[in-house]
This record gives sequence, C-alpha cells and structure tokens, in this order.
Amino acid sequence: MQSAIQSVTHNLPLFIQKPAIALIGQECYTTLIYHVDLSSTHCVKYAISKSLGLGIVVFGSIMKVPQILNIVNGRSARGISLSMYTLEVMAYTISLAYAVRSRLPFSTYGENLSLTLQNMIILLLVIAFSPDTRTGRVDPSAHSNKITIAAALMAIGSLALATPAVIPASTLTFLQALTIPISLASKVPQMAELYKDKSRGQLSSIVVFAQLLGTIARVFTTMTETDDKLLLYGFGLATLFNAAIAAQVLYYWNGDKALAEQKKRDGEKIGLHSTSSGVAPSFEPFTVSTHGPTKARGRKLD
Repeated sequence: MQSAIQSVTHNLPLFIQKPAIALIGQECYTTLIYHVDLSSTHCVKYAISKSLGLGIVVFGSIMKVPQILNIVNGRSARGISLSMYTLEVMAYTISLAYAVRSRLPFSTYGENLSLTLQNMIILLLVIAFSPDTRTGRVDPSAHSNKITIAAALMAIGSLALATPAVIPASTLTFLQALTIPISLASKVPQMAELYKDKSRGQLSSIVVFAQLLGTIARVFTTMTETDDKLLLYGFGLATLFNAAIAAQVLYYWNGDKALAEQKKRDGEKIGLHSTSSGVAPSFEPFTVSTHGPTKARGRKLD
C-alpha cells in the first residue's frame, strides 16, 4: 500500500511540490509526503500546525463578513457591544504590529490583518446604526462626526504602532502584554449585553463559533511554531472567554422569538385592558346662565 502511494508522491508535479515545501519545509516534505513516513511526531505536528495556520489565515479574511452583513441588512446593531469592538480593535491592532515587527511566521498571525480591518468596519457600523438616545431612531447620517473621529483615531493609532520611531520595541512589547487583559475585558461587555437582552440580536452566531475555533487552533499553532508565551497565554484565555460567549449564544438561541412573543402578549394585554375597563369618558359640565345678559357698567360721560 505504501509503495503504491509513494509511486504517486515521488512524481508529484512542481506546482504541488513547491507550495508544499514552502508550507512545511524540505525536511518534513521529504519525510511525510515523499517517503509517506508518519512516524516523525515533530513533522506531523508541524504540518498540522502549518495547515491550521493557513486555514485560519484564509478563513479569517472573511470570518466577520456575516456580522457585517447582519448589521447592514438589519440596519441595526442591537445586541452588539460597542465597547467590545472598541477594545478588540485596540488589541488586534497592537498584536498585528507586534507580530509584524517581531518577524513572527506569517502563518501564526496572518489572519490578524484582515480581522483587524473587519473589526474596524464593524466598529464604525455599530456607531452608525446605534439608535438615537432621545428618539430611538436609527439614522447613520446623524453619527457622521463620530464615525469620522473614530476612523481617524484608528488610522493614527495604526500608523503609530507600525512606526518604531514613535513606539519603540520595548513599549510595543509592553503593549502586547496589555492586550491580554484588553482582549479579555472586551468580552465582558458582550456577555453583559447578551445577559441583558436575553437574545442574540444582530450578533452573528457564525462569527462567535468561528472565533472560538480560531482561538483554539491558535493555541496549537503558537505552541508548535513559536516560544512566545505572551501570545500563548493570550490565545488560551481568549479561548475560555469565547467559549463563555458561545455558551450564552446557545442558551439564548431562541431569545429573539421569545422576546417577540412577549411583546405581542404585552400588546394584547394593553388592548384588552383599554377595551374591557368599562370606564365611561368624563365630560366637563356645561352650564347656562338663567339671569340674562350681564349689564355693562360704565361711567357716564359728560
């Protein structure tokens, strides 16, 4: 059986060989693919890690598109925490700058670029589709100033993090350490939002579970490909918090339906109360004078 497989792997075309070698390296390519030898634990783990990393990078480029579409199509950001995305943008931007400037393998952070951009878009959409505090109406044009300021701050912050002359390596390392509490803190407002609404609202369940799987995979790739404890602890704790949000999403899965039914029942109760109370409308009494017109009194003119 192995010889039959080797007859294929020994004659793979270059357009398959080169990407495979680039992904897992010449040594592991020769061991795992050319010789079909799976006894090397190191190469097996490395190949799995690289494949997971590549998959996360590819999937990460579209992972939050469902959330963006949910907000745009529903013209609502109900159930989505602005605080969460503000903190997430901060953490993702810092982590991206740290990974790039530390020259870490692209497969360990590649999705951060697209996820950072997607988080920025979602942040602006949440601002745009937040209801007015006084009228309750959703009018994106009313938030144009806030959107402009938020976009400018994100652009300036990104440029600063990417520039060593502005933020030196030691400061960036310190900021990377801060991304752990920032990332964890970003999950708390979303948990609170779910608990308060008892429903998912416009929160995309696809994105929630994709984030959970992504952080689990990142724990494995970080352990396999780098010795960076900061990243490992960050992904590990993020996995726990993402799991908590995923559990809430499952628990409140039918929350929107229950909320709609409750509103319907409340409306019926109000209508029933107004029609069955039997209280006759009151009118102001109308009185007519029986003393005739009032005589006008005036001083006689000479």
